[in-house]
Amino acid sequence: MTWFYPYSPFSIKKSYVYHPSKILYRGKSYEAILSEFKESYKKDLNADIDNEYPNLTINRTQYVLPIFEQDWLIRKDSIPFDAMKLNRMLLDVKQVREVLLELVVQVDYTSEEGGYLVNNIETLLSLEDSITQLKNENYMSRQELKNQFHNLYVEYIHNFDIFVTFYERVHH
Repeated sequence: MTWFYPYSPFSIKKSYVYHPSKILYRGKSYEAILSEFKESYKKDLNADIDNEYPNLTINRTQYVLPIFEQDWLIRKDSIPFDAMKLNRMLLDVKQVREVLLELVVQVDYTSEEGGYLVNNIETLLSLEDSITQLKNENYMSRQELKNQFHNLYVEYIHNFDIFVTFYERVHH
């Protein structure tokens, strides 16, 4: 029972080992795209340090990036997931959503930039729902868990793409 349904009430240690597949993202690995963005971002951050009034979008990006740098998104080997890891992921996503909501209030974006920001917040809400569903579902089979974790992986990549689009529209 616990082998087929690892999150069932009968499982003593509720966990699932996710085996990430190699997904190409714009013809490159996710890790390569993330690395390129981080290099560009570090240059922007260093250029913004001396400003009397720092660019809040650049400043707050440092609080957003960690959810996209999680080991399970970057590594190619198997990653175990349990309730604690899912709870941490959910908390991190909620904190990032709060950071982006603060930007809505604190920065005067154009309607296009604001639209990208709102889209980003909406996709984070969807990500929260997906994590919550995974966390609370007791009777998913191993195949269903595999599909759900793969969908979650793709959702994170999609969220990263939306955030990068927002960042680039605002900053460049």
